[in-house]
Amino acid sequence: MDKPLIKPRRLKSGDTVGLVTPASPLLDFRDIARAGKVLRGLGFNVLHGKNIRQRTGFLAGGDTERAEDLHSMFAERAVRGIFALRGGYGSGRILELLDWELIASNPKVLVGHSDLSAVLTAIHSRTGMVTFWGPLAGYDLGRSPSPFKTRWLKAVTFKTSNELKLPGSPPGIRRRLRVLAGHGTAQGRLVGGNLSVITSLLGTPFEIDTRGRLLFFEDVDEEPYRIDRMLTQLALAGKLHQAAGIIVGYCVNCESSGRMRRTFNLSQVLKDRLGHLGIPVIYGSPLGHEPEKITLPLGVKARLDTERPALTLLEAAVSH
Repeated sequence: MDKPLIKPRRLKSGDTVGLVTPASPLLDFRDIARAGKVLRGLGFNVLHGKNIRQRTGFLAGGDTERAEDLHSMFAERAVRGIFALRGGYGSGRILELLDWELIASNPKVLVGHSDLSAVLTAIHSRTGMVTFWGPLAGYDLGRSPSPFKTRWLKAVTFKTSNELKLPGSPPGIRRRLRVLAGHGTAQGRLVGGNLSVITSLLGTPFEIDTRGRLLFFEDVDEEPYRIDRMLTQLALAGKLHQAAGIIVGYCVNCESSGRMRRTFNLSQVLKDRLGHLGIPVIYGSPLGHEPEKITLPLGVKARLDTERPALTLLEAAVSH
C-alpha cells in the first residue's frame, strides 16, 4: 500500500539549507565554498554537515557518520532544505541506518542525483516524502553554476504551481526529445534515478515501485551492453512492464567504444528493450549527468506526452 504523499515546505529566500556528503568524499574542498556562494546567492543561509570533510577510503566518512549528518539536518528545525555536495558511491550503505520516523516527522526538500538515487528512492518509498532529483551542490552548482539549473531548481522547490511544463532541452543545445515508442499521453507519479543505482536496489527492501508510475532514468560512462544488462534485469523484475511511461534522460558517454564499437549503439539498445512495452517512451530529457539539468520531484503526479514530446508536472511538489 502506498504511503500518503508528504510534501515538504517550499524553499524561500532567508531559509537555511544544509550541505551533506552521503556518498563519496569531496575531491576538492573548495567545492564547499563554491556551493555556499551559489546557495547564498539564491538567498539561503548555509549550514555545513559536521562530517562533510571526512574521508574513509572511497567514502565520505564512515556509514554512521554520513547517516548522522543526514539525521542532524532533518532534526535541526532551522534547516528547510538539504543539498548533497557530491554523488559517487556509498549512499546505499546508509539506508539501513536511517531513522524513517525522524525523517517523516520533519519533511524537508532533499536534493541530489546520481548515487543519491538510493537515498531519494528509499526515503520516498518508506515515508511518502517527496524527494528531489536535481543538481548536486558542489559538482553542479558550485563548479558550473548556470541560470538554467537554478531556474528549474527554484521552479520546482520554491513555487506551488499546480502545473509546470518542464523543458525538453537545455538552451543552446540542438537536441530535441525523441519518441522511442508509444503514442499519446501517460500519467502517473514520478519515480526513478540513476539506472545503475536503481537496478542495484532490486531484491532489497528499498527497490523501486514502478506500478502505474512514470519511470525516469539516466546513466553516465556505461557501454550500451551494460545498459542492456540493467534494462534486462529491470524487465525480468517486472519493473518496465508495470510502468505507465518511461522518460530516459540524456546518457552521457554511453556509446560503444574499443572492441565493442561495431556492436549495438545506445539508441538500438533502448528501442530493443523499451520499444515493445506498449507505453510512451521518450529519450533525451536533460535530467542526467550533462552540465545543464532540470529538477524532478519523486512522488509527484506528471504527464508524459509523445505527440508534442513533453513532461509536465500536474501538481506542486512543495507545500506553502
